[in-house]
Amino acid sequence: MAALRRGGGLTRETELYERNSAAFREHQPGVWAMLERIAAPVSSLVPGEDGPDNIDLGDVRLYPEPARAWTETQVGAYFENPDRIGFDDPSHCNISPVSKLVLADIRRFFRDRVTADFDSYPVIDIGYAFVFGVGLGYHVPTMIERRACRYLILIEPVAEFLLHSMRAIDWAQVFSDAEAADIRILFIVGETPEDAQKGIENIIIQSGDTFLDGSFAYVHYYSWALQQGRALLNERIKNFYVSAGFFEDEILMMKNSYGNFRRWPFHLVDRRPFVEQSMPMFVVGSGPSLDADLPYIRQWRDRAMVFSCGTSLGILLKNGIRPDLHVENENTQPLVENLRRWKAEYGFEGITLVASSTVVPEVSGLFDKRWFFFRWALSSSTVLNPNTEPVLYADPLVANAAAAISAQVGFQTVYLFGVDCGRQVDGEHHASDAVYYDDAFEIDPNDRPDVGFERLVPENFGGTVLTSRTLDLSRRTLATLQVMRDFTLFNCSNGARIEGVRPKTAAAIHVDTPPGRQEAVLARIEAQMRYYEAEGFLAEVDLEPAINGCDEFAERFAETVEAAKAEDDSFWAVKKRLLDFWADYGETCQSVLKIIGGSFNSILRLGAFGGNRLLNEATRQAYLGAFLDSYRDACVWMAGETRTLLAEMAERRDELTVVGVAPEPQEDPAEGAASGPDEHAAQS
Repeated sequence: MAALRRGGGLTRETELYERNSAAFREHQPGVWAMLERIAAPVSSLVPGEDGPDNIDLGDVRLYPEPARAWTETQVGAYFENPDRIGFDDPSHCNISPVSKLVLADIRRFFRDRVTADFDSYPVIDIGYAFVFGVGLGYHVPTMIERRACRYLILIEPVAEFLLHSMRAIDWAQVFSDAEAADIRILFIVGETPEDAQKGIENIIIQSGDTFLDGSFAYVHYYSWALQQGRALLNERIKNFYVSAGFFEDEILMMKNSYGNFRRWPFHLVDRRPFVEQSMPMFVVGSGPSLDADLPYIRQWRDRAMVFSCGTSLGILLKNGIRPDLHVENENTQPLVENLRRWKAEYGFEGITLVASSTVVPEVSGLFDKRWFFFRWALSSSTVLNPNTEPVLYADPLVANAAAAISAQVGFQTVYLFGVDCGRQVDGEHHASDAVYYDDAFEIDPNDRPDVGFERLVPENFGGTVLTSRTLDLSRRTLATLQVMRDFTLFNCSNGARIEGVRPKTAAAIHVDTPPGRQEAVLARIEAQMRYYEAEGFLAEVDLEPAINGCDEFAERFAETVEAAKAEDDSFWAVKKRLLDFWADYGETCQSVLKIIGGSFNSILRLGAFGGNRLLNEATRQAYLGAFLDSYRDACVWMAGETRTLLAEMAERRDELTVVGVAPEPQEDPAEGAASGPDEHAAQS
């Protein structure tokens, strides 16, 4: 090996390796622990005049040419025409009515102050660079030097390549330079493309999506795993196109929860231990494979509990199968109309409603008995919840809620029917008797059930099926539920495969529990639950701290914005200040932040979408100041509306004032066609 010897007999590469080992122990101890376990690498280094030149894989070498020069050429060509993840317009920022007020101010600024100094991608504060492949790592220092991102995600499926890189580049210097540049380096090592993508998603969830727009994607060397990982990133990044939650919806869910607790007696599903239930549970969705499985559900109906999910209630009743439990998560008017019609035609006798506390109170009144539960992450699950743990993994769809509730209350064996989490390539999107095919059912043209199936995934019984963003998230949540809870889940649906869940055809089911015991099982479960009469649950809720928190938020947030206007020169600096704000006031202002938090974050993302594309520094600073004024006004207004709502709830009013209705942005007749960052992006 062409390596220079140092005093004491160490080669330059060995000395570098030892220096890097110490750096990894300090900065990346988890990665180092993995690398230490590699006893005998399969590949080997190819020496060069100025450090390692390649990695010998046996039959071939990793790089087509000497690695250092080849990488330098690759990096230069990449940044001339980089592969970037960008948004065409700010619609991914959950632009609800309160956001529209800020967007109107942004558009006026662009109309009055911005002409041609606008880029189609952010020019500063790019959030992420997803680097697929480390290899010998000669490209990594360049990423730091260029300050290409705030989070440098290094994805290397072959762990020993990273070990080889420790004899090629100075990782200790890389870590030092990254810290000086305020860049955080994160590794995903030794994972399959699917697991690597999960790691990417976890990083984005933890680090935030405010600066996801404009991120770089860089594939370093040829590998099926890296190519697949890059393709998965394109598909899964859509999970972050829409921010989670917005103010107006949280206000509605708060009102619905208050109305349900005030009007109806109920049993509360919480996370206390329940006695195991030996009778199996059939969780029934309305996926297209349900048509073939209905005879088997009917065959075993008397020996199993049946849990209908959303629209599958109408399908089951139409086919002569009356479920024991029915779950609802949503708070929409079409849901109310569906249930009214089904009740008038079939009746709901003997069916217990299992519902998120946020459903429309009118829905709860259609059933004689009801169980309520809290969904994780909703404002009502914090503000109107004195001492109950929300049910985990009950989102995003009703099938998730039914499976999670079944596991929670002790069912040890659960079968999934019609939980397809997708559709056949040439098949329908729902079972044939689903309400979506009813001419009387009004379908939102922006949320049609037959669109969004864009990704091929493995089928439960072999082959592939198409899935959508939400359905894919649903199947992945079911997989997590199976891992986290001690119960057996069988997937009888002829749809997408759910990792870790056993496939089982409906024809292969055999149930030997005694018939006719459903009522006794439900009674035993309810005996373990807390029961509340109407208004009884609210007696345990103290809203005074939440009301005071609204006042403190309005005062402290206004002060924070003034400090940001005086001291911060970028949206990145503002975001860091807001993180400090959450750390300082997250406890005393917890309730108001839970209610306004979705819009609080997405409005900042909306501002960054336009501001980070401005090329002129002076214009960028003027924009930041103007945005902060509008942002402050919107957030203080939301806090005031929240205070009004909470104060009336504390008084236990029957009728609550209509709050959270933002005024329509005033039309400006001077605004032309190119009046905002979305139009500028489209023109670019």
